[in-house]
Amino acid sequence: MNILIANIGSTSFKFQLFDSASLQELARGRLERIGSETAPVQFHVVGKEEVEQSVALPDFGSAILHSIQLLTDPDIGVIHHLSEIAAVGFKPVHALHITGCRLFTDDILDVMEEAVPLAPAHNPPYIAAVRLYRELLPGLPLYGLFEPTFHQTMPDYATMYGIPYDWIERYGLRRYGFHGASHQHIAERTPVFLGCPSESLKIVSCHLGGSSSICAIDGGKSIDTSMGLTPQSGLMQSTRTGDLDPFAVMDMLDREQMTTDEMRTVLCKQSGLKGLSGIDSGDMRDILDAQKEGNERAALAVDAYVYDIKKYIGAYAAAMNGLDVIVFTGGIGERSVEIRARVCEGLTFLGIILDPARNKRKESEMIISSDEAKTIAAVIIANEERIIVREVVNVIEKMT
Repeated sequence: MNILIANIGSTSFKFQLFDSASLQELARGRLERIGSETAPVQFHVVGKEEVEQSVALPDFGSAILHSIQLLTDPDIGVIHHLSEIAAVGFKPVHALHITGCRLFTDDILDVMEEAVPLAPAHNPPYIAAVRLYRELLPGLPLYGLFEPTFHQTMPDYATMYGIPYDWIERYGLRRYGFHGASHQHIAERTPVFLGCPSESLKIVSCHLGGSSSICAIDGGKSIDTSMGLTPQSGLMQSTRTGDLDPFAVMDMLDREQMTTDEMRTVLCKQSGLKGLSGIDSGDMRDILDAQKEGNERAALAVDAYVYDIKKYIGAYAAAMNGLDVIVFTGGIGERSVEIRARVCEGLTFLGIILDPARNKRKESEMIISSDEAKTIAAVIIANEERIIVREVVNVIEKMT
């Protein structure tokens, strides 16, 4: 039995095909810069050479169709027909009060629809993806591991906002957290990589990419995370604001005479790194290039992004009463030598000392701190898909 995992990011689409019995990966693909006419595509079947392409991907629907073409291509693919796929797993972002790995039903899609105003950049493409897969693979079970699941271990006080408690009870206004599968992978993989028990580790997991969040992991459990009620909060994002004073929003609504939908568009698509830098991109690679060319606003955006990350690392070291490891993961965390170096700079009081030579290596998993450092800094490749496929298999086994 093969299980396909579809991972829809804010600007990317990743997919992996697994053998469910062994949980071994058969193929993987990554499609980036969705919405672009020159979207880079990487596709790799185990035992074959990696394929790289550049194609037009105007939306997530086109990205999904292209991924299916890759999987079934007679020359570079891994399966002959879509009937060889037994289930599809997703990591949907938000549906109030719904956590865990769930079979997609119309009721769950309805709850996700209700949460679209809270996650306008994420829920619509996931809902559309589920419906598209329903059309392409009718009758095939579709499962979703909801992103807040890993953060259910957060203590109640860490989930509270200073609002009327009636709002919390009636509307579920609290901090949920996201990127759960990514942070869970870091919680599980880091102790294996370092060869020490998870119970003894205090980890700050830095998932840095088009969408970024920080998680405090103590003894393998999430105790706090930077995103709250929505993926809009926490760190500055590629095109989203991150934390913002709510009265600033109301003031701009009054001054600009905007509707709430117009404001959502500004906060989700025209803000963050893109808005602050002033260049027509929220991609960190483009912003770093602009910084090197002397663009002062691009440099300011990078400074603000790094500063946000460093503040959370310090805060979470305090929350855990210590820090053993910081882990960089996600597209920026794994690939940007400069961002990792700048985040680690000035954190010697936490025992973090970067080794510049190690930081420049291009290994999938590596320690980038010096031997003298009391706190380890490491890079671990994100693997949300393995977490998702395991949970999908567990649900299927319980139902049979």
